[in-house]
Amino acid sequence: MDTRLLWLAGGAFAIGTGSLIITGILPDLATAFGASLDTAGLLLSLFAIAYAIGSPILSTLLGEVDRRTVLAGSLSVFALANLLAAFAADFSLLMAARILMALAAGTFMPAANAVAVALVPPERRGRAIALVTGGMTISLILGVPLGTAVTSWGGWHFAFLLVALVGALAVIGLIAKLPAGLPRGSNTMTERLQIARRPDVLLALGTTMLWTTGAFALYTYVAPFLTTHAGITGIWLSVALVVSGIGSALGNQLGGMASDRFGPERSLPVVLSVLALSLAGFSLMALTLTPAAALFVAPAILFVWSMAGWAGHPAQMSRLAAMAPDGTVVALSLNASALYVGIAAGSVLGQLTLRHGESWQLGFVGALCELGALALLWISIRQRKAVRRDLEIASVPAPAPVR
Repeated sequence: MDTRLLWLAGGAFAIGTGSLIITGILPDLATAFGASLDTAGLLLSLFAIAYAIGSPILSTLLGEVDRRTVLAGSLSVFALANLLAAFAADFSLLMAARILMALAAGTFMPAANAVAVALVPPERRGRAIALVTGGMTISLILGVPLGTAVTSWGGWHFAFLLVALVGALAVIGLIAKLPAGLPRGSNTMTERLQIARRPDVLLALGTTMLWTTGAFALYTYVAPFLTTHAGITGIWLSVALVVSGIGSALGNQLGGMASDRFGPERSLPVVLSVLALSLAGFSLMALTLTPAAALFVAPAILFVWSMAGWAGHPAQMSRLAAMAPDGTVVALSLNASALYVGIAAGSVLGQLTLRHGESWQLGFVGALCELGALALLWISIRQRKAVRRDLEIASVPAPAPVR
């Protein structure tokens, strides 16, 4: 194993903890700032929008800068933004800090994934990406639950201070261990637009966006959902998030291995189908079981849901890298933007569901989005098969004329 991948994973751990810690402390933040739950959910929506917009722009502007400088610099800004959030005196300042975090994260993650792809042979891309993104899934096992537990002990400020400390430690490791001269990114927006206009890439990005929308329609409000429908609160909420994190880490690794062994186009339909079923399972649980009974069912559904939610990412990124071998950095950056557009859309969709419906509907809403993602994936696979078939026919030499 290339040990440089471990330091990239360490940075992803810091990014993942800071990005998703909001989901565990959302009720505390809403209470602290006198906001409703759906208003507090804007902290995730604005983060996602800033990431989606900022990632391709900043990746382009910094395309010719040394990758180690980009990675260490963006992670430093991320840590400082969490420090700012820890001492935010009002909700608007906290939102500004979250936007700064998003811009830094949107610079770090595409660069980290692209470097990981460049460091390994093509047949190990899925596992290399899984190792880096594994840092984010480990943040779901350790970082997010620990941040939630710290909030219960000393207040929400300590959660952001914890992320700032983790980020600073990761920066030290990146500076000390990563060499100079790492592969650089694309330096023009024209190249990005050319790749983004490709029909196969557009369908892949649409798949990423829809499946993330479905997942975050519920995940944004997972803490109040579990409290309302399964009676999970306090330290038990942290335990539930650990269960979710373990499922995410396992799914990420299995997804990378499945992608390398069976191919992305075979593994992704399975992943999306399981994701849709588990989301629907949450709504069925909320409709049919009392909180006392759901307490024993919810962790199992949470585990399967988290596994499926993360199993598809290595396959999807490997698939995009194969679609655009001449612009891997660009394709992965666009995928990150699509992912965060999906997060923003999912949190808004969840907000609208809570405002105009009931919380038990969140799972069904998410499942419908997963079915839409599955439809786009099916169309994409059919089109790619048709293109390959046409190329094979064109490559067959014409029969010699009969004399």
